Amino acid sequence: MNGENNDKVTEQGNDAKVPERLYKYFGPERCEVLDNWLVRFTQAGALNDPFELKPHIASYGTSEELREVAERKWEEHAKERYEELAAKYTNPMPFSEFRRLIEKDRSSMIEEALARDMTPVIEEMAAKISSMINESIGILSLCEHPDDLLMWAHYAAGHAGFVLEFDTKSAFFNQKNPPGWANANNEDTKVFSKEYGWIRKVCYSVERPSVVVTKLDFGTLLRKGKPWAYECEFRMLMPLEYGLQCALERTNNYPVCLFPIPPSAVTRIILGCNSEAELLEKATRLKTAGETRHIAVEKARIDTEGFRLHFDPL
Repeated sequence: MNGENNDKVTEQGNDAKVPERLYKYFGPERCEVLDNWLVRFTQAGALNDPFELKPHIASYGTSEELREVAERKWEEHAKERYEELAAKYTNPMPFSEFRRLIEKDRSSMIEEALARDMTPVIEEMAAKISSMINESIGILSLCEHPDDLLMWAHYAAGHAGFVLEFDTKSAFFNQKNPPGWANANNEDTKVFSKEYGWIRKVCYSVERPSVVVTKLDFGTLLRKGKPWAYECEFRMLMPLEYGLQCALERTNNYPVCLFPIPPSAVTRIILGCNSEAELLEKATRLKTAGETRHIAVEKARIDTEGFRLHFDPL
């Protein structure tokens, strides 16, 4: 995009077409996934971007909503004041008469409330929202390309790890209902079908999204800063409470929540050009098992002239 538009979102959002193949980069220490086929859905707070799923909270609501709240609070305050005073008298005046007497202060009190500095309240609200998101939402990050040099460096331990290629048409990436073990009720199922169990594209922008709490939605939460655009990320969300194995270990004070992914959803494994023999042995064993025999096994090789990778079948 040109400089005139670089303050706008640089990628299509949730309506973007999902490629038939997407990729997940792993370090060599995660080679156990080739045995148990359990993948982590990670909390935003455990990822390497401190802005992850953390938009700027500008206010609780729109100006109209805030005025409605202030007016409602004034009415509640008036009733509380009346009840306090009425308790002191045998025959107190009717509430309607009391309200008429204090009506002259109503507008000024509401305007004063609206003008009050709400920064501490908003900061506390933002912290609570972030905590709630980290307790409930797990993220599976996928990449559009298997040959990105920075992705290999950053997420595959300097090309010592591996990449799994996924078939996005697999039922795993197109879930309409919570997993059978989740014991979900009708409301859980309704929320799940709308927000979880399917792939959506991450949007990248120069400006951090600024939202009001009443308008906060999942689309807003899936916005990242433009420097991360090289990741070409698609992601899938799952409720962390549905994880089959949780709290096996803790990283950044967050439990590791693992979800089973069917081997049938995996079409290829690519070993890094710096991967070692142990990983090679584990990958090649996939060709001998019935449920993984279809998975192509390749190894990356650096180009002799350019900054490119080639993938050689094994």
